[in-house]
Amino acid sequence: MTIDQNVAARLRGRSLTWRVGAATTAAIGIVLTAWAISVDVVKANNNGFFGDAATYYLLGHSLADDRDFQFQREDLVRVWAEYPGGPEGVFLKRGADTHLYYAKSFIYPLCASPFVWLFGTNGFLVFNALLMTASFACAYAFLAARSHPVAAQVFAFAFCFVSVAPAYLIQIAPDFFNFAIVLIAFFFWCYKEVNPPVDETTPLSWRTRWMLGPRSDVVAAVLLGVAMFSKPTQIMLIAPLAASALLRGQWARAGKIVVAFVLAAGLLFGLNVAVTGEWNYQSGDRKTFYSVVPRTATGETRDGFPFQDPQHTFDSTGLGDRSGGGLLTDVLLTRDALLRVFPRNLWYFTFGRHTGFAIYFFPGALAVLLFLWATRDRAIWQWMTFLAGVGSAVALLLYMPYTYSGGGGPVGNRYFLGSYGIFLFLVPPLQTAIAGLFATAISALFVAPIIVNPFYAVTHPQDHSKSGLFRWLPIELTMVNDLPINVAPTRIRQPLGQTDFTPAMLAYFIDDNAYNREGNSFWIRGESSADILLRAPIQQESELLGIAQTRSLHIATLTATFETGPKASRVAVSTGAERRIIDMAPSSKQTVELAMPRGMPYKYDPRFPTNYVYAISIGSSTGFVPMFESGVADNRYLGVMVTLVPTYGDLP
Repeated sequence: MTIDQNVAARLRGRSLTWRVGAATTAAIGIVLTAWAISVDVVKANNNGFFGDAATYYLLGHSLADDRDFQFQREDLVRVWAEYPGGPEGVFLKRGADTHLYYAKSFIYPLCASPFVWLFGTNGFLVFNALLMTASFACAYAFLAARSHPVAAQVFAFAFCFVSVAPAYLIQIAPDFFNFAIVLIAFFFWCYKEVNPPVDETTPLSWRTRWMLGPRSDVVAAVLLGVAMFSKPTQIMLIAPLAASALLRGQWARAGKIVVAFVLAAGLLFGLNVAVTGEWNYQSGDRKTFYSVVPRTATGETRDGFPFQDPQHTFDSTGLGDRSGGGLLTDVLLTRDALLRVFPRNLWYFTFGRHTGFAIYFFPGALAVLLFLWATRDRAIWQWMTFLAGVGSAVALLLYMPYTYSGGGGPVGNRYFLGSYGIFLFLVPPLQTAIAGLFATAISALFVAPIIVNPFYAVTHPQDHSKSGLFRWLPIELTMVNDLPINVAPTRIRQPLGQTDFTPAMLAYFIDDNAYNREGNSFWIRGESSADILLRAPIQQESELLGIAQTRSLHIATLTATFETGPKASRVAVSTGAERRIIDMAPSSKQTVELAMPRGMPYKYDPRFPTNYVYAISIGSSTGFVPMFESGVADNRYLGVMVTLVPTYGDLP
């Protein structure tokens, strides 16, 4: 075959690949867009707004309908017109001109606002659907440049749709926006690396020639600047682009990349200055507003929203900045954080029950494994991408050791979703669909309940992890107050073990295998094993010069009392330091003393001392239903009743 024939064959193959990809992308786009337009998003979110979604909803509608960034009375009215439950967790700040503004990045609602103007609240989903379509198109195009088209299709589909990403597709929040923008940016940078021009004389369209030239780097840098403005922790994602150019001696190219990145981010921050008078959209006089909030230390309440009525103002309502001071020195740069929390977080980040990268982002984890295995196909730009992904994870764990998943009980790790897309570009050439099918099969074992009903998953983020393979995975003790179970108030911070001489510890019931607390006791469900977290309290010992002196307590031992019903039972209890099997007769009681491990340090807020957290499991081999045994109106399936009393002491 001559050179001209080879070129022609490659062009025909490329044309076929593009036709296959275009048809698949069009089908996905049509289905997603039709779904986004037709779904009843109000009924699907029947619990109303919570977390960041309330702020982005208000800002998106304000930009679409009022053409401004300000929080005003009509913004608040607009919510109740659609959602009778109203918003919860609205972030506002007072600008330099004394007007109220939304204390979140405006780039996502600004980009979504044209679609919100056209389709109302569904416009957010339409915008997200288009972002997912574009993400799939870029994923397929990159993979198909050096893989079989079918293999590229299957893996691209698994990467985009069989992960936790669809759970964020349906949310009014920038997390999915960050994922899509970063993936598209890296596509513009990486595509030319796997699909160089045939030669200088080969007839190429201006679009193709532009994609294969250095100008695509500028577009990638601009998009990453946008992503950084949306989530400043993503700043290091520009490093692979600049570093790869520098390693090749392309100084001018590296300079253009950095300049484009800085200009894009700088213009957006500059716009924030022009609107609010401040560079940082989360700094300054900032508050969070709820319809109902706990009483303050003085007994007053801070319920409601500014402009709700004349009595509700920015000053009279809302919770101020609760972060305190000295974050780096008092929380991050401590012996506990660096020597105990960080190593454990590496394990949790990878395999954690609620946040694990290999669990919720398995196609990305498989891409890493394929990259490390394919020694002959690893290029310097891929190594830079790999290091950026690892660096993003390490930076997240160091800077946010007690809330690295995003806080508020998210599904998976929403803070790392923005970096997930870059792992696609580690995938080596694929000649069969085996890798994509494997990624789909394994990932579906964990995320299937999430992607089948994402609206339910995001409003009940704890449910999917209560059974199945998740029970084999470790619970993230370092994030006890940000685990998904925290959306269920009756299951968290339940006092146990208080006596006249012993302060109560706080219990977190991670699954449904323990019933609600009854006084100082609780029942384990029959034929089940329950996972429970115990949080040791802080004890105030004295007061010196008006300053309270406190001490962090440690659970040295745990006195456990078990009571059976009308059936004999084998009770299995594990504390991490000891495991016991106790055979119990019907209607009997036994008390045992259990050794406890060294607790996991937890210090979310620099204003408070360190707490120590422990994980235990208790199981019962049999069960009974009181309604059938004694005629009482209790249809629960009970196993064994448990009473726990701690003994506090020094660290083991």
